[in-house]
Amino acid sequence: MGVEKNIVVIELGSSSVRAMMGQKKPDGSLQIVGLEKEYAPDSIHKGVVYNIDKTVQAIAAVIKRLEERHKVFINKVYVGVTGQSLRTVGNIVKRQLDVKVAINEEIMDALKDENRMQPYPNAEILDFIPQEYRVGSHLTTDPVGIMADHIEGCYKNIVARRTLCENLRRCLEGAKLEPYDFFISPLLLSSYLLTDPEKRSGCALVDFGAETTTVTIYEKNILRHLVVIPLGGDNITTDIATLFHIEREEAEMLKRTHGFAYTDESEDLEQQTINISNDRQIDKKRLLSIIEARQQEILENVWEQVKNYSDRLLSGIIFTGGAANMRQLETAFVKYHHFDKVKTRLMPAVAEFSTNLRLDPQTTTLATLIAMLRRGDEACTSERPVEPGLFDPAREEPVIPIASTKEEGVVMQPKPEQPEETTPPEQPEESKPEKPKKEKKGPGAFSKVGAWFRNLASDLVEEK
Repeated sequence: MGVEKNIVVIELGSSSVRAMMGQKKPDGSLQIVGLEKEYAPDSIHKGVVYNIDKTVQAIAAVIKRLEERHKVFINKVYVGVTGQSLRTVGNIVKRQLDVKVAINEEIMDALKDENRMQPYPNAEILDFIPQEYRVGSHLTTDPVGIMADHIEGCYKNIVARRTLCENLRRCLEGAKLEPYDFFISPLLLSSYLLTDPEKRSGCALVDFGAETTTVTIYEKNILRHLVVIPLGGDNITTDIATLFHIEREEAEMLKRTHGFAYTDESEDLEQQTINISNDRQIDKKRLLSIIEARQQEILENVWEQVKNYSDRLLSGIIFTGGAANMRQLETAFVKYHHFDKVKTRLMPAVAEFSTNLRLDPQTTTLATLIAMLRRGDEACTSERPVEPGLFDPAREEPVIPIASTKEEGVVMQPKPEQPEETTPPEQPEESKPEKPKKEKKGPGAFSKVGAWFRNLASDLVEEK
C-alpha cells in the first residue's frame, strides 16, 4: 500500500460489524480499497451491543482481515453511532436579563451550556441542534446583536441510552482500537444523500434497515426530528419463516424473489403456488399477504413520525437502505397515506469512486460507511514493517540470533553494545512496532460526541 493515507471506519449494524478502508485522492475522489463484514447475530441486536466479548471478536476479525490483505497496521478508526435508543428530544432554555442588552456570544454560550446539562433518565446527550430563539415576540435563528431583556433557546438534543455508548467504548478498548472520532450515523447519511435545497425546503430521509428504520427530518436546513424505529426488513423474513416453518435463509429468498409491498387487487393470485424445500408448496397469495401486512406496519410507523411535518416537506420523503429495495414500496406508501412526494435514492455520484472492489453501484447498504469515509480526514494506518533478511548487506545493525526471536514476524530491536561482564548477557526482549500517534487537526462536526465518549469512563467513576 506504500504510504497512502488510509481512512478506516467501523459500523455496528443490525446484526453485524462492517469495516471499510478508503483513500482520498488529490482530485477529491474517494477510492474504496477494503471492505470486510463479520456477522454477530448473537451479540448485536438492532445496532446495540449485548455481548461485549463476542462483539470484540467480530471487530477484531474485520480489522485483522483488512490488515492482512493490505499489509498495514490499523491504529485508529472512525466509528458510527446508531441504535434503537437514538432519538431527538426537545428542550427550551429561558434566560431573563437584568436590563435590555444586545444579545452576544457569551449569552448564547450560557444558554447552550445550560441545555447541555439537561438530565435524561438512563440517557446521555450526544449532540444538540439549535432550532430557533425567541427574542421578545420574534423568532430567529441568529439573535446575536438584537436588543432584549429576555431570550429563549429552543434545542433538539440527540440522546441515546447510556449503555449504548458505554458498551461501544468497551468493545473498542477490547479490540485495542482508539477512536479518532464518533459520528452520529443518521446525520452523516443525511449529509451524504440529501442536497442543501432539499434540506432547506423540507424533506424526510427514511433509512429502511434490517432490524431498524431510521427517520430524519429537515426543514430550513436544520434537523427537526430523528428517531430509530425498532422494525425492519428482518421482521418480514421472520414472519415468513415462522408461518411456513422454513429456515430463515429460504424465507429471505422468498421475500426477495416474490415480495411486494403492495399488490394490485385486480391481479388474480388464486390457486398460484410456490415450490419450497422438502417438496412442499405454499400459497402465493398467503405469502404476499404476510409480506404486505408487516410492510404496512413499518410504513404506518414511519408515517406516525412524519405526519406532523407533512405540509412542510416540500421536497418530499426519500427512501433509502437495504430494505428499501422491496418492490412497490413507494406505491404502498402513497396508497396507504395519500402522500405522493416519495422517491427512492441510491448512492449519488458513483463516478467519483474508483474502486478495486466489486461493489454494486446501485446498492443502498454502503451509504453510511461511505459517508463516514468522506467525513474522516486522518490516517488510520501505518505500514507493516518488514523484517530485514539475516544476511542483508544493507543492514548495518548487528544481526540478532534467530533463536532469540520468540514470535515470527515480530521485528526485534538490536541490543546496544555493553562492557563485558562476568554474568552472561540477558536475551533481548521482543518489541513490537510502536503505532504512530497522530495529532488531530481540529474538532470535527461531531467532536462533542467524541469528547463525551472519551470522558465517559471518568464520569462513571465519579458517579460511583
